[in-house]
Amino acid sequence: MFTSDNRPWPTTNAPAARIVGGLFRSRNYVWDNDHRVVAAHGLTWTQFLTLSALRSAVPDHTLSPTQLYEATQASSGGITKMLHALSDAGYVERIDNPEDKRSTLVRITVSGAELVERVVEELIQVNTDLFGSILSEDECQQLAGLLRKLSTGLQQRKSGA
Repeated sequence: MFTSDNRPWPTTNAPAARIVGGLFRSRNYVWDNDHRVVAAHGLTWTQFLTLSALRSAVPDHTLSPTQLYEATQASSGGITKMLHALSDAGYVERIDNPEDKRSTLVRITVSGAELVERVVEELIQVNTDLFGSILSEDECQQLAGLLRKLSTGLQQRKSGA
């Protein structure tokens, strides 16, 4: 049976515990805030990710539904329903796939590109203001560099490099 003598856990002051806790709390706040910004533009998060993926797709801002599924991690049924909604709103269009006549591709429209660009600009401004209200410019630059180093290192470990 476990008994406590009110000693603190030995790892609670460890830097790794503080980093993980801080990353999760910060991520949750930013995540919720970013979702509110996207929703204010009449989009779900998955719709925003879809428009972002299409806007970034080179050379012609066109992807297959399978590529969109991979980019958004939505279910295939969810992708179909979401693409219908984006198409009905005039943000994407379905076009014939020149390499496979049995399938179609999805291309962002001018209004879809303009919308996602506005949302991204607003997200950048909101987060710049948020972080800038807490950290100095130098601290923001330092944090960005440390997070880039951490995520790159973790990705390399994951891929076995």
